[in-house]
Amino acid sequence: MKRGKDVSRWLVLFCGMLLAGWLSSCQKVELPQEKEGATKPTETGNGSSGATDGKPGSQPDEGNPFPPVPSGMRSVAEILSMYGGMDLGKGYAEKVAGYVVGACDGTVNNALFSIDEILTLNVNSNILIADSKWERDVGRCLPVELKKGSELREDANLVDNTEILGQRIGLLGMVKTYFRVVGMKDVEMHEWIADVPEPEPSPDPGPEEKPDTIPVLPPEPEPKPEPIPDENKDTVVVDDSRPVYVPGGRSA
Repeated sequence: MKRGKDVSRWLVLFCGMLLAGWLSSCQKVELPQEKEGATKPTETGNGSSGATDGKPGSQPDEGNPFPPVPSGMRSVAEILSMYGGMDLGKGYAEKVAGYVVGACDGTVNNALFSIDEILTLNVNSNILIADSKWERDVGRCLPVELKKGSELREDANLVDNTEILGQRIGLLGMVKTYFRVVGMKDVEMHEWIADVPEPEPSPDPGPEEKPDTIPVLPPEPEPKPEPIPDENKDTVVVDDSRPVYVPGGRSA
């Protein structure tokens, strides 16, 4: 009987060990962490890189040769880079600063950069702004709508305010599709910004002109004969074997 009890004890102990192992295998398994190097979206302020409010971000060019943009505003280049190729829909509110450089006559393909053309065609419904007052490439300009009856149209149309060509303006409005390109409409506020000295671009130098004639070099001076040392003057070298006549009637 004692042997039977021992066998029963060992059997119970063995079953308990099996049950404990099964329970340990049923514990919760931790999931692996995210892979190293994975990045999460970060919130950034206006004018910094990254996206905010569903808008794409841009990083300013450190080598930008244009005057610095006032704090809280974006440059024209930033606006064009951020929103180019996007479906703007209802638009995005932005502050932008730029120089008034011209206007468009119905399309950006008819960009006007001279006051004479603007006055002739009486274009007072829009302006073009750019990061440089000397810009003449419409692809680097932002068209701005001057809504009829607005204060902006009264102050910034080039037909009635020819003196503002080349002046800097700050705008708060909606970035929308305008003239089928990225533009600004529904401007709520505008202000004139003090100009920053900007050097006028110098014209490209033409090819270096070669002279028609080949310059003639002066002739080299002839070498002068070496002077005879003083100690050799009045000295006559003679042969001792025979007399030599020396001027003056003497023999040596």
